Amino acid sequence: MNFIPFMNMFNSFNMFSPFNCFQPNYSFLPMLNFQNSIFFRPNTNFQPYYSFNYNNQPERLNLNTNEVSLVTNTQDNTSENLSFGVNYNKEKGNALAKAVVEGLPADRDPQNPLCARYVKNALAKTGLSPYINGNGEYCKYILRANENFKEVNVKGEDLANLPRGSIVVYDANDAIYGKDGHVLVALGDGRGCSDIIEDTIPKSDKAYTFIPV
Repeated sequence: MNFIPFMNMFNSFNMFSPFNCFQPNYSFLPMLNFQNSIFFRPNTNFQPYYSFNYNNQPERLNLNTNEVSLVTNTQDNTSENLSFGVNYNKEKGNALAKAVVEGLPADRDPQNPLCARYVKNALAKTGLSPYINGNGEYCKYILRANENFKEVNVKGEDLANLPRGSIVVYDANDAIYGKDGHVLVALGDGRGCSDIIEDTIPKSDKAYTFIPV
């Protein structure tokens, strides 16, 4: 049906119309109820106000202007603690880094490094993991089963940028370390700590990285 002739026909009989929406000196003012309601204002050349009602609940319209004000609730899911794609838990990370530094041995034997022992002591002290036997390399299995940590892929050149309290595990077959591998806690400033503070976190693309979550 042609909508315009339909309008003009009824507009010519304005005074006889039983409908309240036909008033002298006003354009045709239909109010049509479709799934998406459309309202027309008088003398606006039929400029519609759209109310998109997908849930059968009307949106809030500002009918005092020619603009539509749709009220929606939005939530910003962007976390300021996002690190290497996971939601880093700063509280856990700070606690672990603090514990491993405070637990450093006073008489470390360079010929008998005990990196795994002191990292696991710090984990137990902060309540992030019970003490589980195993060497440095074995820590990757311990941490994979720990819900307080999330394993992420990090390039060797980016290990120095890990947030405080992250754990890096090196395989025993890595050329840098011996038969037991190595494990350390990142201090958040490019250094690492286990039974000794290392000025730099060793670069390795074979390392396994775990971030507290």
